[in-house]
Amino acid sequence: VLPSAWQASSRCHAGMEAAAESLRVGQLYPSAPSQMARTQTTRLLVPWLLVCEQEGNLIKLGLFSSHTRNCFQIGQSVSAMNHVLPPQFTSMFAQLQDQAPSSPLKDIEPIFQEDFGRPVSEIFSEFDSVAVASASIAQVHRAKLKDGTVVAVKVQKPDIRHQVPWDLACYRLLVYLFEKSFDLPLYWTCDDVCENISREVDFREERKNTERAKKELEGAVPNVYVPKLHPELCTKRVMVMEWIDGVKLSDQKKIQEMGFSVSTVVTTMLSAFSHQIFLTGNVHCDPHPGNVLVRKDPNNPSKHQVVVLDHGLYVFESNEFRREYAKLWKAMVLLDTEELKRICTSWGFKDHELFASIQLLKPFHSSHRSVINHKTTRKDVLQLQLDAKARVRDMLSQTHLIPRELIILARCMNILRANNKQFGAPVNRVAVMARYAARGAALDEGVSEFRGMKRYKAIMSGFVVSMHIWLIGVVFHASQAWKKVNFYFGNKNALGFEESLEKQVKETLEHKLGFRVSTGSLG
Repeated sequence: VLPSAWQASSRCHAGMEAAAESLRVGQLYPSAPSQMARTQTTRLLVPWLLVCEQEGNLIKLGLFSSHTRNCFQIGQSVSAMNHVLPPQFTSMFAQLQDQAPSSPLKDIEPIFQEDFGRPVSEIFSEFDSVAVASASIAQVHRAKLKDGTVVAVKVQKPDIRHQVPWDLACYRLLVYLFEKSFDLPLYWTCDDVCENISREVDFREERKNTERAKKELEGAVPNVYVPKLHPELCTKRVMVMEWIDGVKLSDQKKIQEMGFSVSTVVTTMLSAFSHQIFLTGNVHCDPHPGNVLVRKDPNNPSKHQVVVLDHGLYVFESNEFRREYAKLWKAMVLLDTEELKRICTSWGFKDHELFASIQLLKPFHSSHRSVINHKTTRKDVLQLQLDAKARVRDMLSQTHLIPRELIILARCMNILRANNKQFGAPVNRVAVMARYAARGAALDEGVSEFRGMKRYKAIMSGFVVSMHIWLIGVVFHASQAWKKVNFYFGNKNALGFEESLEKQVKETLEHKLGFRVSTGSLG
């Protein structure tokens, strides 16, 4: 292990130097406002990346030769960072969603023998030796049961249960060192992250999540499907489920070839996860495109069907958190500053506007002004960068009050944003999620049980929320139409609804924290 680690370290060091040099000359981020910004980007970026070769003004990146859980989880997170990193990075790391190196059949056969007391040949009439998909913990093979039923067999990679504790120990050490090096409160997140990742190793937990999601999503959200399991063939390290022929959510060309609108598919995807976040409280927190397939509805081929896979990483919201989170979104839509401040203060966040912007991944201003009028100069940006750490530290000064659900939920929200962004943000993500948040708030308010004036106020509140969401939709479609008209007449610089919000959130980050990102990179 040590020689391999040393070799990986040496290659990583060489890659870090190459990446740093490239960033210094502005090849990756020519619009970076200062040398400091490029240096900070280097510090954050290079520990994840190994530079392999350079072609022209672009850097080609390879993946760490180590097959550890942490490397792949970090790589999958990088693939969703299309709001910060250029497509050269995100597209390559997207391979880690389902194309990680797989273990040969001879290495996984003992798992079936140990868990079932039978060899693979006695359980299946056919079993493809090459995995059709592979991620950090497990890989999937196509097989046939003795009765001819085609199934997908998810089997845990050898020794992963022994490797994960060591990976998590390394993760804790890295977060601790990062906290001490940069004087930022981060280690408090470790317990929840490690607990959730540890649960992924036990497929019995995934089986429970899958069965629960099937009951809660199918029928409640149109055009959503969760594969059926074969419970008698599910163990701690093996899961057998029905085979699904579909295409990845990210494959826009094939989705359109099936005759489906990308915006309709993305709306269904957002609706499914919003239903979990605001209504059921049992949230799938790994919705990257490798875990979301699109196919024709077997019962009605003219309709699309979004299939949600891999229910290992879940966050289980308490009723109190789910209720408050729904009210938070409702307050953001209604610009209810008092309610927003109340929730943020109870959660330990002093700057309610900044917290709202982070949750929406869009700019939020209580003053009804959508754009910050203050003109940020180069000197201001430099000073904001110097103050950024203090601002973040101040925002996280009361970590004991922060709901732990937010830690993993933030990952889910960012991946949902990235899924929409990869198609050019065809769907008003905020409006879709706000609609479910309003339903979640109404659910907890028990509107049907109210009487007299209280019932009237609750109904009117729901009506006002609906009107706000409707107006957001009108502005969204009008902006998109205006952009298309301008593009038709040769004006390619016209901003649509999402582009305008991207410009505003860029200015918000510069004004609040001193962070600068590329315009057009958020969704």
